[in-house]
Amino acid sequence: MRFVARATARRASVTTTASSTTTMESRASTTSRWIATTATREMDGVRASGGGGGKMMFGVVACGLVGGAYAFDASYGPMSRPDEDWEHWFLHRKMYYSRELNKLKSYATSGFSKEYKQDVFFSYERRLRTFSPPEKVFDYFASQRLNGTTYMTLSDLVRALLPLHPAVGSEETRAGKLAGEIAGGISSASVVTSEVMQSKLFELFDVDKNGLYDFSEYLFFSTLVGIDRQRATATFHKYDEDGSGSLDEGEFRAMMKDMRTQTRRASGVRTGLDTGSTNLDDIGAGLLDYLFGPKRNKRLKLKQFHQFLQNLRWEMDNLEFRHYDCKKNGWITPRDFGYALVAGSKVDQLPTFLHRVKELPGLEGKRQISRAEFLAFARIAKHGDGKFQMHMKEVSDSGAPITRKRFKKMAKRCAGIKLSDEVVNIVFHVFDVDSDDTLSYDEFFNALITWK
Repeated sequence: MRFVARATARRASVTTTASSTTTMESRASTTSRWIATTATREMDGVRASGGGGGKMMFGVVACGLVGGAYAFDASYGPMSRPDEDWEHWFLHRKMYYSRELNKLKSYATSGFSKEYKQDVFFSYERRLRTFSPPEKVFDYFASQRLNGTTYMTLSDLVRALLPLHPAVGSEETRAGKLAGEIAGGISSASVVTSEVMQSKLFELFDVDKNGLYDFSEYLFFSTLVGIDRQRATATFHKYDEDGSGSLDEGEFRAMMKDMRTQTRRASGVRTGLDTGSTNLDDIGAGLLDYLFGPKRNKRLKLKQFHQFLQNLRWEMDNLEFRHYDCKKNGWITPRDFGYALVAGSKVDQLPTFLHRVKELPGLEGKRQISRAEFLAFARIAKHGDGKFQMHMKEVSDSGAPITRKRFKKMAKRCAGIKLSDEVVNIVFHVFDVDSDDTLSYDEFFNALITWK
């Protein structure tokens, strides 16, 4: 025990000495040093009295508390946050638990709010798209069943491809349902969307004009929106065997099969769920007519393929805006725009971003986001030639601060787009997580759905 006491005192001394070298170590737990001093004093008493089983046990427990207190301090206390001391640490925790307790009291008296349900299902559906196999995603979002086969409407298809939070003012709480909920009266707990989307581009692919898409067509569109321009170009050249710069129908089918296997969320069936499709690489007749003509005698050039991908992604932007423009008046709220910004963020970061989005004005806001502003931001942030992304990364890596003014200048120089002050202010409010009024590349682009 004498050795343990000396070792304990020595550790306390080392901690005290090291605390003078760095700011973080200077905030080493006062509690842990007090326990170490107390333990040493008690062990000295044990040695002077010649022993004592109870005191020896106390000494052992005290030594254990030293390590425990130090570990807690290093992981959760001021040592883990150089800008905090114990007073601020307790204040922040008190505010946090008070806020959470008030939420629980509200839930207990009035049940879960509509906004809470919307956030829960939005987060669940975000995880579903990210981690689940494609047939499970299809099964959740597909709402139509015809002759024993499951189909998606255009609304189902867009919601399966894009994470869309319910618009501000919407009564809907979720975008799909699990198979076991079909007969269970789920409307009492949540409202599944009944939104009907329309698109002239997608109508071109619908030969029978029934507005339905099967599992193989879902995989086709998942592949197209999930592969970047660079990989699409490389795969196109791979299957252009004669070097003509164009593909016939057969070469296109082979290319799309290869692309599908490169795309995680469209790679294949893994759960055994019945999707009604036997050929995963089947391509709808409407799509082939659109690309190769009714007689399939045309060839698809690389430039045409790039234009097709661009048109598809721009149309997805249009449909996304229409979803949030639930009043159909040509504008959306700052909070809706915030939802669109954070929809593609990493699953573990989503709750933090959603909390920041909730602070933005909803229908009560005086300044709204127009369709032109929404699409302009989408052009530079989500897709294009990537100049804006690359330039922002270069500036961020150089250590230069990306202020609001510089952010607007980069957008103008790289994409020729003038962003409004309102759009830039919302971007900084959501993504400036450390509140230093600057952005980093990681803060910004790691949270966006980027289509290059």
